[in-house]
Amino acid sequence: MPSPEAAHWIECAVVVARGAIAQRSATLFELGALGVQEDFVDGEAPPPRQPWDTGPPAPLPARALLRAWFEAGAVAAAALRALADWPGEVTVREVAEEDWAESWREGLERIVIAPDLVVAPPWKAEAGDLVIEPGMAFGTGEHPTTRACLQAIRALGRPGARCLDVGTGTGVLALAAARQGLGAWGVDTDPDAVLAARDNATRNGLRARFDQTPLPEMREPFELVVANLYAEVLAELAPDLVRLTAGHLVLAGVLVERAHLVEDALGGLSQVSRRVEGDWVSLHYARMS
Repeated sequence: MPSPEAAHWIECAVVVARGAIAQRSATLFELGALGVQEDFVDGEAPPPRQPWDTGPPAPLPARALLRAWFEAGAVAAAALRALADWPGEVTVREVAEEDWAESWREGLERIVIAPDLVVAPPWKAEAGDLVIEPGMAFGTGEHPTTRACLQAIRALGRPGARCLDVGTGTGVLALAAARQGLGAWGVDTDPDAVLAARDNATRNGLRARFDQTPLPEMREPFELVVANLYAEVLAELAPDLVRLTAGHLVLAGVLVERAHLVEDALGGLSQVSRRVEGDWVSLHYARMS
């Protein structure tokens, strides 16, 4: 067992019956824990619930893993002596002090789509980058689905044309289109995403429209429509996506095994390309005259 005095923090982990979580957590706090986290025992986590899943969630396992953190020193030493009497094995490890916020920030990199299209967080941005503040909304350019849409905008966007970004998130796609000279309109059902996108437009000195306008209320078609959403959502929106596409439609955010849901729903447009990257597929359609 490592010495409590050798690290800034001591993490203790113990497996408990699910019905005893509240009682055991309270005891850990009484022993001086600064925080307690409930987790799954390795190999016992139920499958993650996906947005397209229906029906009741999978039942939780009969036991859980509790992690508790103590400040190194006398408090941690006393807690370890008390935990020695608990049923089951208590594992202990030293945790070094770390600036978690700074570590998270350092994990975000500049994403180079092309020499003239680079997406970056504010603290790593260079002159000419499209600066996107990560936050509650999705879209920093790192995910392959976002990159696929950015590449399509750069290849297909023509100055003076109109671009519709469905499920805009941070607004990164609409803003990339605006920077390329397109009239950009981003829509999202999440009001926080709309606010984030507007903030990013201001941050980059770009003009683009962001709001929560439902697709059925739109009448004028767009030369370029992009949507980075789940397959089930895209399939549901397919009639309006087709109706609003005057030129090109680029879809991403689709898992390979669920791409058929989208492809089956898109009538009236011709598939130009189907690009697979890892577990994800991006689809390019066009309206042929």
